[in-house]
Amino acid sequence: MKKFNKIKLWHFVLFVWVILLIFRFDLLIQTAELFWLTVILIFKDFDFLYSHISFQLIDSLFALAVMLLIPSLLLSSKFRNKFLRAEINFSRCFIVLLVYSFFVPTLITREHPDYQKNISEIKLLSPLSNIYQIQLSTKDSPTSDSIEEKFLLLKEKILLKEFDDNKIFVRSYSLKQNSYHFNSDGGSTDLSIDKVKSIKSELVLLGTDEFGRDIFSRLIFGARISIFIGMMAVVISLLLGLILGYIASTGNVIINTVLNRLTDLFLSFPSIFLVILVLALFGNNLLSVIVVLGFSGWMSLYKIVSSEVASVKQKDFFITAQKIGLSDSELLVKEIIPVIIIPVTVNLVFQFSNVILAESSLSFLGLGSGSEYPSWGAMIEKGQEYIYEAWWMIFIPGIVLVLTLLSFHNIAKEVNKFFNPKIS
Repeated sequence: MKKFNKIKLWHFVLFVWVILLIFRFDLLIQTAELFWLTVILIFKDFDFLYSHISFQLIDSLFALAVMLLIPSLLLSSKFRNKFLRAEINFSRCFIVLLVYSFFVPTLITREHPDYQKNISEIKLLSPLSNIYQIQLSTKDSPTSDSIEEKFLLLKEKILLKEFDDNKIFVRSYSLKQNSYHFNSDGGSTDLSIDKVKSIKSELVLLGTDEFGRDIFSRLIFGARISIFIGMMAVVISLLLGLILGYIASTGNVIINTVLNRLTDLFLSFPSIFLVILVLALFGNNLLSVIVVLGFSGWMSLYKIVSSEVASVKQKDFFITAQKIGLSDSELLVKEIIPVIIIPVTVNLVFQFSNVILAESSLSFLGLGSGSEYPSWGAMIEKGQEYIYEAWWMIFIPGIVLVLTLLSFHNIAKEVNKFFNPKIS
């Protein structure tokens, strides 16, 4: 047990990094080559490069940058000792995995979250099922030494595809009279050997959904959506809470009264009803969900900031700072923010988990980020239709959501206990 306690969080971060490096080494080398070709095309043929720029391309290059940055940060003793010197536990390790899922999902899984295999054959596969990928033979395209052709070839290999006509996924196959026999599209199919390039076995780790999509891939990319919405909504809540709380503590009785009554009004009924109403009236998309969740969570921060700032202004050190001639901005930065940063940080961690739960609830009700992005809540909602046929569709995203909320809740308690050691 004592040896286990010596394992720090940065050891786990490094361990995950090494695992990804081993399994995705070839992919990272190809991505580095793609980055170099991109740099060349910026100066040689920017119009060609601009026409092929996509979010997936940027995401792949960003994943390479993150993989290069992680060892640099871990080698920095200042960063390592400040943020990652804590001992490992389940909550911390789980959050590390979520962070990796947010920054490098294309390295964790090599399957597009919306990739639909042969629906009739691959749908509703249970976890740890085995399938076969039949790669069809294609005519070799003429090779070219041009940078543009190399760029397109590497891009084709690296970026995840939503569909691929040259691949057939089946549960089983047999070889009969120089042809492969298997079930596809609800019927039997025979394919001659010369049309098949390769056949390889694949393990479906967490099963598939009703469209034959890989649940593991959808979980990984769903984590990115949940974390992104959580961060952006928390930033909006933070800005609103800080600004309104500081304004309320300026001493103007009328402004203070109006803001307090407005806060009490928002707190008097569950904010989820307001969120549902606004999204139902103005439509649901990623931006609207972020804005609405951000505007619905500022009240607790406002209460903390306004009360803390009002208390600080009665302290001797603040009065002294005023008398020596510090400006309002200097008072805010040097005297107020250092005092309120602790309770605000703790509240933000709790608020982050609340936003993730709210986003999943909205997705469950069909008012989330839309069908364009995978979402844990939408996966749970769809899973309830197949709860007797495919329990994993609702159980797996549900347990991941619960573990996420518990992990952030535990981290918030640890942060609060760290800043307030007297709390038991």
